[in-house]
Amino acid sequence: MMCISRKKHLTTKHYSSILDKLRSVFLPQVLGFAFVFWSFAGQTFADTDNLKRQITALDPSCAIALNDERGKRIVAYNSEKLMIPASIIKIVIAQAAYDLLGKDFRFKTEFYTDQNHRLAIKGWGDPFLISEEIKLISEQSQIKKLAVISEILLDPSAFSSDVQIPGASNSLNPYDALNGALVVNFNTIFVGRTHSGEVYSAEEPTPLTALAVEKAVSIQPGKKERINLTENPQESLAYVGQLFSEFFKAADISLISKKLPQTIVNEKDWQLLYSHKSSRSLDFIFEGLMKYSNNFIANQVFLVIGAEKLGYPASLGKSRKVLQTYLKNKWGFNTSDMIMDEASGLSRKNRMTAAQVMTILETFRENSGLLSGRNNLKIKSGTLTGIYNYAGYIQTESGLQPYVIMTESNVNRRDKLLKLLTQTER
Repeated sequence: MMCISRKKHLTTKHYSSILDKLRSVFLPQVLGFAFVFWSFAGQTFADTDNLKRQITALDPSCAIALNDERGKRIVAYNSEKLMIPASIIKIVIAQAAYDLLGKDFRFKTEFYTDQNHRLAIKGWGDPFLISEEIKLISEQSQIKKLAVISEILLDPSAFSSDVQIPGASNSLNPYDALNGALVVNFNTIFVGRTHSGEVYSAEEPTPLTALAVEKAVSIQPGKKERINLTENPQESLAYVGQLFSEFFKAADISLISKKLPQTIVNEKDWQLLYSHKSSRSLDFIFEGLMKYSNNFIANQVFLVIGAEKLGYPASLGKSRKVLQTYLKNKWGFNTSDMIMDEASGLSRKNRMTAAQVMTILETFRENSGLLSGRNNLKIKSGTLTGIYNYAGYIQTESGLQPYVIMTESNVNRRDKLLKLLTQTER
């Protein structure tokens, strides 16, 4: 099997285009809040009782934890209270992936052939199976030697067909994309129409497909739009086949049949031709996960973790079991009340304490650069209706001070609470 390094195959231009794609897909998720930043030289906490009084006066039901640069607890306020974490749970899933999959883990996609010159594509949940990656695949020697493909078949069986993320809506927003074993471009199509009505692909690396043309009918002339392919899973799978077909044609591989049937690969009828290891490292994947609060990526990783430990097909039940066991055995958490319902933070059934999040943050210090920030703050927000959370790090002259702010209120007070934690004088 071949492992492709990002350093070798991804130019700066491609790297930027991939982040641009993430930005266009998921930026709407992070526009519902505003960061408020303060500059400071360092914290002194001579009077933590006074700080707690200020917290109580501002939001008595919140939960807060703040550690110093060496891991010593400075402030603990309702820190053992179970709360809804919302998107700060993404820090937990990232640390779990590093521990359970390993930092060198790469998602894979497999390609099989048979005696009739058919090609079967089997997905294993790669969240970054995007146009840039498919182009790399089409240029591999094992693929190019096919020359002629009689038919492409698609195998999404590595994920259970009944995966439904709790809390996810059925909207056409790109960030509500469905999870699956074989999904391309985050289950979205980015297309536009000229003022004269001509349809075009709105992102340079992605060729125009028949499904893209069909979907573009709803777009007003002179506009472009990213369209979510979540209403019909079969349509989503068809787009996978069409996109691969276009890239294979560009690589001078002939395709006889345009039919794209679904199959389940078995060793009796199929021979493994090529196993593609993703060019994206976990660090790269989690940079997008944190920066754009990417729900799709979070739950792709969550599902793969469970399947890698308990066997495929992936399911929410397996992933929940693996994560609960990990949190209990690795961190000593009491998981009798703690709930990891899913990994994006969409579910209001998710439950963690500020103290538990803080424990993860202490280990996550070395990866703090993945979090968004400005000036002296690294921050991951978590937002649902009535839920306004922050978790991250305060940079001081002596190092990083991890903090957790969890609130359940109709009024968003997390910025004011964070300001209290960053004050230099008490």
